[in-house]
Parts: sequence; C-alpha cells; structure tokens
Amino acid sequence: MNDQQSGPGSEQWRGMTPEDRGLTTPMIDDVFEALADWRRRGVCRCLANCEGNGADVEQVAAFVAEQGRKSGVPDEEATVEAVETALVETHLPMLDRLGLLDFDERSRAVHYWGIATVEKWADHADAVSRRNEF
Repeated sequence: MNDQQSGPGSEQWRGMTPEDRGLTTPMIDDVFEALADWRRRGVCRCLANCEGNGADVEQVAAFVAEQGRKSGVPDEEATVEAVETALVETHLPMLDRLGLLDFDERSRAVHYWGIATVEKWADHADAVSRRNEF
C-alpha cells in the first residue's frame, strides 16, 4: 500500500481528529497550501472563532463572504452563494484531504478541532494582506 492510500487523504483517516491520527501539527507545506486562498483562510478563521468544534456550510460561507467583502474581494466573488459553491466544490474537500478539518458532503457539516500552526499562519497572512492594501 502506498502512502497516498493510507495517508491524510485516505478514507481510513476520514472522521478522525488530528489526535486520533497521531498528529500534533500538520506538515508545513500543507499549511501553506491551505492558506494560499482567501476563502480557505476565511474557513480557518471562522472555525477557530466559532463555538464548539463545527459549523454547517451555510454559516461558514456567510462568514467567509463577509470577510472577503471587508478585505476588498470583488463583490461577485464575495457573495454568499459564490463562496458556498466554491467551498463545497473545491476548498472544503481540499482542507479535508489535507487533514485540517473534516467535511461531510451529505450533511454539509464541517468539523475542526483547532490547529495552532494553521491559525498562526492565517493571522500572519491576513496581516500581510492588510499591509499590502495601503
């Protein structure tokens, strides 16, 4: 069995928390890949700030769209509908594959247990983005 079949993207890992997986921090390349898009940074920020360990896609999309508009993302890209579609089709499955959260497509539930490394770099990326706006 190769690493791809038994690693974070495998069905074997689905539904497991990072602690269940024996992980303490994600691989740094995965963190940077995850935070390379404003919508994925928004997802991390939303889930880090919500009560409990999860939310539904609609809640996450509304938060991310609002953050996008505040950050100067073009209006057509920052509608709740556009963000929700992008999250469901691209970004949440990717974050799930990287092992940073769990996304259940059927229930549209997103679960996150907090990863300090991701949250730290998301804060840094947001600060750099704001600095570049001036």
